[in-house]
Amino acid sequence: MARYEASSIEFGEKLQSDLIKRKKDEAKEQEKFAKKITAANFVVKGANEFLKNRVDTFNTSLLDEKAFLTTAQKNAANILSTKSKLDKENISTYDYVSNSIGNSWRNSIESNVEGIMVQTMVGNEIKEIPAYDVPLATLKKLTNFKVGNKKYATYEDMVNEQVALFDNAVTHARNVPTDSTGVQTYLDTYSKQELPNNILGAITRPVKRILRGETKETLQDKVNKSTVQTLNDPLFNSFTQFAGTFEAYNKAFPNASTDFIQDYADNLTRDINGNIVDKKVKKIIKSSTSKIELKPISRDNPENNRRETVIIAQPTITTNYVDGTVGVTIDTEAQKEIVSGAQLLVTLNAPLLNSFNATLNSFGREEWAVYQKNNNKAVTSNPVGEFSKFIESGIQAQGKEANKYLTGELDISKILESFLAGGAKDFTNIVETPERGPTESQEDYDARVQADNEKSQSLILDTFQNVINPLKDLSDVLDVSLRS
Repeated sequence: MARYEASSIEFGEKLQSDLIKRKKDEAKEQEKFAKKITAANFVVKGANEFLKNRVDTFNTSLLDEKAFLTTAQKNAANILSTKSKLDKENISTYDYVSNSIGNSWRNSIESNVEGIMVQTMVGNEIKEIPAYDVPLATLKKLTNFKVGNKKYATYEDMVNEQVALFDNAVTHARNVPTDSTGVQTYLDTYSKQELPNNILGAITRPVKRILRGETKETLQDKVNKSTVQTLNDPLFNSFTQFAGTFEAYNKAFPNASTDFIQDYADNLTRDINGNIVDKKVKKIIKSSTSKIELKPISRDNPENNRRETVIIAQPTITTNYVDGTVGVTIDTEAQKEIVSGAQLLVTLNAPLLNSFNATLNSFGREEWAVYQKNNNKAVTSNPVGEFSKFIESGIQAQGKEANKYLTGELDISKILESFLAGGAKDFTNIVETPERGPTESQEDYDARVQADNEKSQSLILDTFQNVINPLKDLSDVLDVSLRS
């Protein structure tokens, strides 16, 4: 039956012609029809070979007609099953096609983009992994690109073409006859159309051609541009500290949040009055805030077959609607393990920004609040750097007079004490002793607790160093003796 699994337009047209002849002399043509159905054999042997040997290869028992119908019905059933699942899960054809193309594109990158895979040590083994995260937003923001010889203005144009292919296949599948009596009627409409035997393969066919000629460097350029576009979406302009949060996160985990932000942006629009509307819940948004939370999780490490505790960064967006309701969106896909102080610091923005008040006088606290409001994105993206700029702007008489924002000298110890107090809950989560696993031996548990403690202490120390070092540099700038 395999020879029928790739029916063609030529075969359909030939079959249709044969059926018309069959009507003229039913008794005589009945046997011919059964034989001509075997024209599917040209898929394997080629049309010329088939035509040359058609008399010898015809099957007079009508078994080939049944095989043809069985294959068509099987392909139709697979397509209709996919459509039924989408309907049950309330997934639009567009989303299904777009997600399928996107996932196929990202999976194909590993084998089709030169240089993307790099060797790295994972545990005690050398493994190949992608050199960097590649967000689907990079694909979705493509414009004026070619797939083969066809040019598309936007990604949406390409997806819509594949959506039409899927919809046509569904209609086609619904018209596949249940028995041989409906074959002629079926071919009257569909003799020039093929029914895909793999609908997923059919709709994702453009993917490999999109990646043709792509290298690690050219793809990286596209990734960087798409991430900048996403972070600077005009829809986010009115959301306080939104872009700054994700700009800082992107520095710590390059491109990790791009798809999360793009998905959020895709769900937003403006109404005729200029209000930002959440299309999913059909509500006007009053404000939207974002933060990167840290979350300790326990998992089994396949490299050493031991249980371990890791700290992950979890981006979260809180949306406040004008009707008083609140929505929370959590990125559960691109959660990244925090392995450095710079990464951990991204999750501690709020207590860090508040800790600077510990060394400011009353005027300095007021002005620092104003500075944060006027430079929200920059402050959220680089708190210590922007605080340093703020303090330097308060230097008077080239440092010979007291800084107008500080209470005496810059007191780094007070800042650190305030930071530790403000981030106490988060720091506690990092050093909290994990629970013993149900099948974990006491020896393995003790070893895991010791390893976790060492890793936590190192992470916290590195975090404080990321605050202390730039503040020391600021202190040197403020020290008039060093500048004179």
